[in-house]
Amino acid sequence: MTLRRVIPWVVSLFVLPCAFAAPATDPFAHPVTDAAQLRATLSRPAAKLATAQVLKGQFRHSRHLSEISRPLIATGEFIVVRDLGVYWHTQQPFDSVALLSEAGIAQSDGGGSAMRVSADEQPAVRVIAKIFMALVTLDVASLGRDFDLFSDTDAGKRDGSWIIGLKPRAKAIAGVFTQATVSGSDDVEQVVLTDTRGDRTVIDFSAITYSSDPPGAEVRALFAPLRP
Repeated sequence: MTLRRVIPWVVSLFVLPCAFAAPATDPFAHPVTDAAQLRATLSRPAAKLATAQVLKGQFRHSRHLSEISRPLIATGEFIVVRDLGVYWHTQQPFDSVALLSEAGIAQSDGGGSAMRVSADEQPAVRVIAKIFMALVTLDVASLGRDFDLFSDTDAGKRDGSWIIGLKPRAKAIAGVFTQATVSGSDDVEQVVLTDTRGDRTVIDFSAITYSSDPPGAEVRALFAPLRP
């Protein structure tokens, strides 16, 4: 499985089609020329994320597809664990669990056995895991290695809001995911991915909590399907 095939498969695990609201600010008109200024803009959410070992919250998926007239909505809960990965539990409209880490990808529906792709067999999985983790943890240094960054760092000074635009440098990534935006205020609130056809995948986050304590046994057990 190549990187070109892994990316859309991972997106399909975490996304369902639904409606999309365009951001009020277009970050792509403002290339980032000063990474330090961008880090200053993100200082509030970055401070929380820097010490967090476990990040929990709710999500709402939305995706606008040109060929689908009626949107669908998917909601659920997520857990991001530093050095372990992402636990993504879709609860509505059906029950499904997806796991993503540098060790691999696993997905199960309705409590059934997990389908697993190992990163040892498909190294592209590690690339996708790093990108996804960098997006949700605002790792500017990591994102800057893989993407051209854009942000109007003056736009949110009044209300504290911010938005970052990303365009992938690698052709393999750009072939299926042409640009992304990450936005929020005190927290990361929304990630939007735009594919080669112009369809948009939107992930809205809410009710986010942070813990600086290492994950307990119950949380670690969620990632058991990714263990060799």
